[in-house]
Amino acid sequence: MSEKNCIFIGGKQIGVNCLRKVLEAGVRPQLVVANMDDKGETLWHESLVKISKEAGLNTITGQKLRDTDVVDQIRKLEPEIIFCIGGMQIVPKEVLDIPKIGTINIHPALLPKYRGRYSTVHAIFNGDKYTGVTLHFMDEGLDSGPIILQQKFPIDKDDTAREVYDKFTNVGTALFEKFLSVWLSGKPIKSRPQDEKKATYYPKGLPNNGEIDWSWPGKKIYDFIRAMTFEPFGPAGFQLGNKKMVIIDESHINRDKK
Repeated sequence: MSEKNCIFIGGKQIGVNCLRKVLEAGVRPQLVVANMDDKGETLWHESLVKISKEAGLNTITGQKLRDTDVVDQIRKLEPEIIFCIGGMQIVPKEVLDIPKIGTINIHPALLPKYRGRYSTVHAIFNGDKYTGVTLHFMDEGLDSGPIILQQKFPIDKDDTAREVYDKFTNVGTALFEKFLSVWLSGKPIKSRPQDEKKATYYPKGLPNNGEIDWSWPGKKIYDFIRAMTFEPFGPAGFQLGNKKMVIIDESHINRDKK
């Protein structure tokens, strides 16, 4: 068993996968802080709480990272590094200042592009042919910390948001495993600052509030439907009078190039 000490924050499938990689490497996190909505049940992804408790790890759920008792617990443990993977909360400065090495995050885009929320959704809607994964240090900004590792992967022409997210999860897990080997070896962790001139940011919210604009060209409508398709959640929709309609089959939409 490794004597390396760390704290794991997060959730979703990417978080579950990466926690497993940490455990497989012989490292037992001193503390796991799960997303607040993780009740220990499998939904569209496995539960980090369930995996953590099955491994016998000290697990916190249903609390905010900025809660005084949570911050105090993290500070007392004096972690070398914090992994924040698939987390849904902003990590406060008082937590970021604690680990000796820093706090590591995995973002579903090639930073500095697509900072913010729903990165894969916006990439599909914008008609991008590729996206990627960035493993980076966290700072007080939003997805603005120094880049450690990146990996590009394609967005195929018929990929949905769920399919692209699953690609991100697989590529991100492999990238995390690569980083894990560097950390465990004791080698210096190299990073580079982000180019602020190339940064783009998307706030919380879906493109066009999640509704189709029928004045768009056919290809844009098709890309929008792909971007809004994330099983098991509802598909893309539009307003017809006072009714909300949803798209159940996009196969007859003309994907013109206008």
